Amino acid sequence: MPRPVASRARAKAPGVEQTRVHLYLVRHGRTDWNDARRWQGANDIPLNDAGRAQAAVLAETLVGRVDAVFASDLLRASETARIVAEKVAAPVLALDADLRERSYGVFEGLTAEECEARYPEAWAARDRDRNSVPPGGEPHAQVVARMERAMHRIAATMRERGGRGLVVSHGSSLRMFLERVLGRSLPGLANLELHEVVHDGSRFHALG
Repeated sequence: MPRPVASRARAKAPGVEQTRVHLYLVRHGRTDWNDARRWQGANDIPLNDAGRAQAAVLAETLVGRVDAVFASDLLRASETARIVAEKVAAPVLALDADLRERSYGVFEGLTAEECEARYPEAWAARDRDRNSVPPGGEPHAQVVARMERAMHRIAATMRERGGRGLVVSHGSSLRMFLERVLGRSLPGLANLELHEVVHDGSRFHALG
């Protein structure tokens, strides 16, 4: 469930109903595990100094364009969100567990080389299909379902408040959500890679 952090109502003109909701979606900044190319998954890894600097640079590009911020409750996402929110003077409205990274089970904490050496069959399955489920991992459909729940909640909140929202999440979970929206596969998302979607009142559409 989302955990409220702060709230600030945004006034809307009388009689004006915001039907289209614009959201920016971004992967968190870099961590030491990113630099070591270790699978993070559900592990709660903080940003490193490079990740904090990345978040500050992103914030500069979003000044005047973001009215509220939402994030995964994992530290690397919530810290990214707070750095941006402070710079753009927008509230962090929720830290939501539904926006977490996919759990990668036995792969977590390991490099690709270690995964292949310790779990060769599971790694070979991953090579054939990156959405395959490693032992103890979270199924693809479950990730997409919770991401969609979170995104629809955020769209409803921004429709009520007005303005544009920023959602800070994770590489695999965001990729899976965007693939559902676009109906096609995507490459992996880089740290602080920014995407834009619009919710039309019933479904999401990608921009760009």
